[in-house]
Amino acid sequence: MLNKFLNTKTLVILLIIVLGIYFLSDMFENEDRTFRSDLVSIDTAEITKIVIVPKIGGGDEISLIRTGSSWDLKSAGKSYKSDGAVIKNVLARLSLLKPERVAATNRSKWKGFEVTDSTSTRVKLYVGDKVGTEIYIGKFSYTQPPQGQGQMQQRQQQGKMSTHVRLAGEDEVYVVDGFLKMEIQANVDAYRDKTLVAVNNNDLTKLTFKYPDNDNFTLSLENNKWVINGMEADSANTAKYLQKLSKVTSNSFIDNINAVGSTPSHYVKFEGKNMLPVEIKAFPIMDTINKFVVTTSRIPDAKFSGGKNNLFENIFPVKEDLVKK
Repeated sequence: MLNKFLNTKTLVILLIIVLGIYFLSDMFENEDRTFRSDLVSIDTAEITKIVIVPKIGGGDEISLIRTGSSWDLKSAGKSYKSDGAVIKNVLARLSLLKPERVAATNRSKWKGFEVTDSTSTRVKLYVGDKVGTEIYIGKFSYTQPPQGQGQMQQRQQQGKMSTHVRLAGEDEVYVVDGFLKMEIQANVDAYRDKTLVAVNNNDLTKLTFKYPDNDNFTLSLENNKWVINGMEADSANTAKYLQKLSKVTSNSFIDNINAVGSTPSHYVKFEGKNMLPVEIKAFPIMDTINKFVVTTSRIPDAKFSGGKNNLFENIFPVKEDLVKK
């Protein structure tokens, strides 16, 4: 009788344990189902506008508006020529945002993770005229690689970069991989076209230069050889200069600096096959850092610093360097 009672008691205990395991697994399964696998569920091809709102005091709102296959860039009442490749990278980055873990589940943690309206960078993704998704980009964190390893292992091992984000209308704060504020910047210049000239060297046939003191010259391709004003050019130095023209870029915009006078001190016009002519001008300024305001016909609304990153020297060569010795 006692054995029968113990067996019955054991069965009851086992039944309780089994039921407990069932309810616990069901609870965790439900929790897993509610954990987001993606933060942006919109097809990027459907996005019609991206609005980037910097944190308070961080600058002006930026609007990227899709027009056919291109994007219009606007900020603070001004329009700029945009860099389509940069915007494409932003869309790709957003489409790949995946939560690695939940950092908080209530509003009391928002300020610490910098995902409030005033501390975050907000990104609004529009489909048509409506906001489809709004993301709050917050605090960045960096985790050092494991210590106590050999020097070679430490050099090979990289630290972990993470960003805290939140979706509008939700309390949860998620952690995603990477330094998101660096990849999606709240600075209009990050989305502007920065290419002054980009040509295929094999397409160039003529470059016309106008320098101070009427020191003008033409570098032209004749019978597969480059000549300066009809005289043979130095092939090595000419090839080196033309190679730089494959893509000349600058992110040193100086839109608020005015040139001294309306006549450029230096001018060059690039002409060739399969390309529109490109004209670049340099205007001297009373500034020892920028030295020149440089403009290009590719981006009429932009002014660049001629003194930073050797922009002026890369575009306007010294005539004597191109002449065959």
